Amino acid sequence: MSFRKILTALAVTLGLAFALPAPAIGSASAAAPVAVRTIYYDASQAQEFKAAVDEGAAAWNKAVPAIELKPATGAQATIKVYADNGWPRAIPQGFGRGTVYMGRQAVNDGFYPPRIAAHELAHTLGLPDNRNGRCDYLMSGHSSPTSCKTTTPHETEAAQVRRNAGGRVPATLAGQLQYADCFKF
Repeated sequence: MSFRKILTALAVTLGLAFALPAPAIGSASAAAPVAVRTIYYDASQAQEFKAAVDEGAAAWNKAVPAIELKPATGAQATIKVYADNGWPRAIPQGFGRGTVYMGRQAVNDGFYPPRIAAHELAHTLGLPDNRNGRCDYLMSGHSSPTSCKTTTPHETEAAQVRRNAGGRVPATLAGQLQYADCFKF
């Protein structure tokens, strides 16, 4: 085994990063593909919001290749999505687990259902609200204008979900993971 391979293996084992030149494309030491963490959601009770939930899930799948939100029903689904007449909200129960309510009140006020779905799903992926009013942040929630139609997570939000998918949910989210009444404040 070459010194380079030993040093790289040691760095990986210790969780260290060294600035070594990248191996040539096609070499035997090319990096293995990243494992995808599959999370199943059940939107069968989301009524008129089912397509919006699917669109919100697709936005996360595109932004964070390390996860795949897939529709399912029954016990396989760890995220349950319902429609109701209240405000949208999520009750996270750990990474990729929880209950989402697609509340009609925000839609009646003019908020975009796929954005609401992407926002609420993000709570089950470990993200807290970020009421900065910016349309380019999904977690700005109700503080963004009703004209905001983007479902694409901001890069900082996607980066946090990538970290969370690796099993690390920040300790600062501990209280927010209990209940997030997130689209209304």
